[in-house]
Amino acid sequence: MFNRILVPLDGSALAERAIPHAELFARIFHSDIVLLQVLDPALGQTDPSACDPLKWQIIKTEAEIYLQGITEQIRKTLGEKSLINKEIETNRVEYYIREGKIAENIVDFAHSENIDLITISTHGAGGFSRWNMNSITQKVVSMIYLPVLIVRSFDLPQMNEPIIQYNRIMLPIDGSRRAEWAMSIGAELAKSEISTNDLPINPNEKPKILLLTVIRRPEFPIPEPFPVEISQLSEQLVNICYDAVNKYLAELKDRLPVACETRIIESSSIVSAIHDQAEQQNIDLVVFCAHGYSGQFNYPYGSVTRNYLEFGSKSVLIIQDTPLSQVKPSLAQIAAEKSGRR
Repeated sequence: MFNRILVPLDGSALAERAIPHAELFARIFHSDIVLLQVLDPALGQTDPSACDPLKWQIIKTEAEIYLQGITEQIRKTLGEKSLINKEIETNRVEYYIREGKIAENIVDFAHSENIDLITISTHGAGGFSRWNMNSITQKVVSMIYLPVLIVRSFDLPQMNEPIIQYNRIMLPIDGSRRAEWAMSIGAELAKSEISTNDLPINPNEKPKILLLTVIRRPEFPIPEPFPVEISQLSEQLVNICYDAVNKYLAELKDRLPVACETRIIESSSIVSAIHDQAEQQNIDLVVFCAHGYSGQFNYPYGSVTRNYLEFGSKSVLIIQDTPLSQVKPSLAQIAAEKSGRR
């Protein structure tokens, strides 16, 4: 499913917070991990052409040493796990260094090297800011058109936590077949977590998977208060919808190979309800399909997915349902290619 996982690094501890997540996916899906660091000569230079050759060679050597160390560390971590579980195959870990514009190189590398999943931290060497993601991550996830796992670098792991674990995985479901695409991934993550956890299962713990559907009352182009007839019809529609969704989620629950719970929330804002439930239910990972019921393939993500991607507080896995071959280039992309800039 995810044969090759790409982890972009920049030498910072914040960017490295994506590594344990990549290791977890590698163990579950028997994936290879590919590390990539892009060195941009323009950073910190008023004139990129004036970069001192000796200084640049030192920078590249330092990057090489850094990536070698991270590679060996990951190999050791995955190797120790394979010794515990003989069924786990040895994962291949490799690294690459590229030069040039960072976001553009990450996107081009991912497609040229047949990457199946990119695991990227929201922040890196630039540190934290008022923005939920730095500019590099924003650019990459907007243009990658591949499955992405976005790790919230401000969400610190628990003290002495040996590995990342997704104890609670939330899958927002809007009734579309596209939204259901993410279910198999979520189930595989939960199932593998159960099989690799040496601790006994606590019967009082909540199921690992939460299927969430948000029902929004119909909107009317008239000012409130609504006439009694409209209010009554709205209430009837919500009740009918609730019954239908409850039946639908029960069917989905029966199809999953792991224990899960279903939850239906009525709210005037779908995105706000998802944000609230992620916090209230102690969710570790939110899994979306890139587009839902009303999503348009003209954009990389639907509005709900895009909102959580940019403003969510939990790590999020997004399964891209639009192949790059079907993406129409924007006017900005066309202009950039004509001018020789990528």
